[in-house]
Amino acid sequence: MLKTMLVDDDYLVRSYLKTLPAWQNAGFEISSDVRDGEEALNVLQTHPVDLIVTDISMPLMDGIELIRKVREQDSQVYIIVLSCHDDFEFVKEAMKLGADEYVLKNTLEDENLQPLLAQAKKKISERKQQKTGKSEASEPLAKEHEEASFLFFNKILSGVSAEEVEKMRKSVGISYPFHNCAVISMSIDQENPEQWFELEMEKYFREFYQRFCDGFTKVKEEEDLHCEVVYLGAGVFCCFLDLSEERRSSVMSQRLIQAATACYRICKDEPYVFRIGASSICMGGQAVRQAYQQSREALKMGFYEEKQILYYVNDRRMSKVLPKKAEEFLKEANTLFYKKGQDEFWARSLKVGRAFEEEQTQSRTVVQWLRTLQEIVDVKVEAPEAIRSMKQVYDVLRNMAEKANTKDCTAIPSEVKGTVRAAAEYVLEHYKEPIGLTEVAEVVGVNSSYLSYIFSQEMAMGFSAFLLKQRMKCAKRMLRETNYKIREVAEQSGFNDYHHFAKTFKKTTGVSPAEYRKGN
Repeated sequence: MLKTMLVDDDYLVRSYLKTLPAWQNAGFEISSDVRDGEEALNVLQTHPVDLIVTDISMPLMDGIELIRKVREQDSQVYIIVLSCHDDFEFVKEAMKLGADEYVLKNTLEDENLQPLLAQAKKKISERKQQKTGKSEASEPLAKEHEEASFLFFNKILSGVSAEEVEKMRKSVGISYPFHNCAVISMSIDQENPEQWFELEMEKYFREFYQRFCDGFTKVKEEEDLHCEVVYLGAGVFCCFLDLSEERRSSVMSQRLIQAATACYRICKDEPYVFRIGASSICMGGQAVRQAYQQSREALKMGFYEEKQILYYVNDRRMSKVLPKKAEEFLKEANTLFYKKGQDEFWARSLKVGRAFEEEQTQSRTVVQWLRTLQEIVDVKVEAPEAIRSMKQVYDVLRNMAEKANTKDCTAIPSEVKGTVRAAAEYVLEHYKEPIGLTEVAEVVGVNSSYLSYIFSQEMAMGFSAFLLKQRMKCAKRMLRETNYKIREVAEQSGFNDYHHFAKTFKKTTGVSPAEYRKGN
């Protein structure tokens, strides 16, 4: 039986856990249960265990400090962290320090514990079967080097002087000077980021980092590459390649290709797709920082280029500015879609897509444009946040066009003619202005009572409801996409009275403008 220690200051929690049959069924026995980290360390000195299940928040010594101290002495013991919903930052820290798994306390029942213990048993067995060629001190030393590399490269990327870099390099034991270097950045290409839970994401990245380091160590030895692999956090992995000993640019380029190819080969076996961006060869005091920025810039090009490895091209930058064609299209989109027919509208939208490609507009700007377009035509087929490439943008535009053709999503039905169409078109163009039934009736040359009657008959909604719909669409879009104050949103979407706007907005949507902005 594998020995287990429970660490929790709540006696009832420990008592409850001990009653679960999953322990015995999975081949574990609870050999000790203690109240805090300090007591746990004392017991571990004389009674080592295979598995530690620990709470995070405890008096005297909490779970974070316990994990830190345990990992300084023992890399083999499996650690499961118990957490509450509001313990996210602590759990994240625990995973970085070496915890293997976490579980929410309110979900810890026998049926949920069984798969956790099965996984723990498998990992414990694997660790015991590993070759003992490494010294007992090698694991802590590896961890120490990882932390030193992380701090060293973050310091460089923050823009410190070359003198400070060299001084720090020697103090932390980084072998390579990086006078000439290149950087290869790797980032997961997740199509549905909202499906990720951050702790699960962080756990996967830590495991991937270990797999990557193990695989890349072999490549370094075979290819004689001088490099440091660092996990910078938030899913960003970097291979810092030192080329200081090389003198020929052709050899440097060959080394870069070898390293980037090795990164790709390791990443391609992962269950998720990674984008890989490689810098050019950089030289001088700020070489590392420059190369890192280039590698990140190369990664962004993946929005337009479907390549296994994206190499940085000099003087090539993603544009943050909306192309003129896109800007003009948005100004005319409302009128174009509802007055001139959808064929011309969708043809223009595809031309804008080509403008994005020509100007290499950054993905965030493209996605923002697409979100605005979906709001204008009131057709949504995919969350813009999930879009990771220009190809997907074209797919979304085509799906929007198909959906628009299969439902009556036009503001002005095609059968509406004459006076009513003229009135509706005027509203579409001037709804942001202080207009009402009287002003529009005067523009189209009829009595306001008569316009109200025929408008309701032909449009299947009242004039006031039609005008309000256009203003509300504009207000929602501005609340989501701008930082304007709510009073300014009210004014710019056609509501002259702020209090009337707030009251109408809540009546229409069920939430206040501030709540709507926060939720979107």
